Amino acid sequence: MSNTTLRDIVIIGAGLSGLSAAYNLTKAGKTVQVIEARNRIGGRACTDESFGFPVELGCMAIHGYNEGNPVLGYAKAFGLETRPLPSSSGRLFTKDGPVNAALTEKLRANLTSAMSYLNTASSKSSLSDASSVADIFLSSTSPLYTGLTESEKAIAVALARTTEIGWGIPLEETSAHWSGWASGVAFAGSDGVIVGGYGKLVESLRRKAEETGKASFVLDARVSKVIHTEDNNIRIHTSDGRIFTGHTALSTIPLGTMKTLPTDFFEPPLPARKLSAISRTSVGILEKLGLFYDSLWWDTSSPGPFTVLLETGTLLAIPISESPPCLHVLVPYGLAGLSADKIHDILSEAICPGTVPVPQPTKIVSSCWKDDELALGATSSPVRVGEGRTPLDFAELARPVWGGLLGFAGEATELDHRGSVPGAILSGEREARRIEALLDRQVLL
Repeated sequence: MSNTTLRDIVIIGAGLSGLSAAYNLTKAGKTVQVIEARNRIGGRACTDESFGFPVELGCMAIHGYNEGNPVLGYAKAFGLETRPLPSSSGRLFTKDGPVNAALTEKLRANLTSAMSYLNTASSKSSLSDASSVADIFLSSTSPLYTGLTESEKAIAVALARTTEIGWGIPLEETSAHWSGWASGVAFAGSDGVIVGGYGKLVESLRRKAEETGKASFVLDARVSKVIHTEDNNIRIHTSDGRIFTGHTALSTIPLGTMKTLPTDFFEPPLPARKLSAISRTSVGILEKLGLFYDSLWWDTSSPGPFTVLLETGTLLAIPISESPPCLHVLVPYGLAGLSADKIHDILSEAICPGTVPVPQPTKIVSSCWKDDELALGATSSPVRVGEGRTPLDFAELARPVWGGLLGFAGEATELDHRGSVPGAILSGEREARRIEALLDRQVLL
């Protein structure tokens, strides 16, 4: 079944990058068709409300709340309420219980020194492509271990691995040379949230695009082929037999899924340089979990988050509600295979060792981005160890093809903001500007 309407642009994917592009292009008067494979919009921005309040299973906080994060501008324009989060580093725990305050202070001071040590070392030209963050961060000369006993050093290593939560890959696989490469421009510092969750922003972007009368959205439509036609348009086929045509097209297919596409998905095929960049870049693993309880069992006198340091990874548990009680848990790659019940057991034994029996969660919600074939991971990871890998691979992922008619957006295409919500939104803005200019030039010719 063919849709005979020729749009200015067809956008593949209704995640934040696709929605950002659709919103900005319709504001510019362009006609937009958005095709989404899921039965919902938002992509990896997924707010679950089954507990009666929002639990983020994907995008979570507004990092850089007071430092210019573009999410705030959209929230203000759409009348969405936001609020800053209190600055709290919370408490540290091992599997056996809480870490005392004096040791916690020392561990965190050492971690700060070790990060500075890493940043200094990563700027040296003598580092090879084979040098990992672990080679420096966890080396015997690292300030991470200053003044610690052997048993305390093991806790320091576990604390250092909290960086893997955001990176999605082990320290041993993260390039030391490119570590912190975008730290001077990334949105960081203060944090905040959209009251009600990122789902509010997702719905607002769609609604505002549709209100222009220029946008149409199709859900449950999985793209099977993208073709550059002889008449210089882009024809997009879906697996259920539908066809959509545009003067231009924008792919926001996540990097993890791009890696699995058949070679003839794009016709003609993508250039070898882009395919190499897709191969060299990687996707990290981070899952989100909501644990709902009938009764409160953790000590509320100490603010969260609760950081539980384990040999195989770090669990970050954030109390997001006391009545009813709920923990929002970040689960890194090393622990992503554990069941929710097992994660609850680890948390209860660490946070309340040897106390009264801890209730089991009565409701559970969780993500599984690593196994979701429309994502296959959380977000793009930092540059991995390996010859020839550089941040320029992310720039190559962003390069349009077919004379500029087919563009690419998504967090992995933003050189300075990969792996983030701003990266997704800014990539949509970037492509909207580029495509608008391209379409306007075509009109003049």
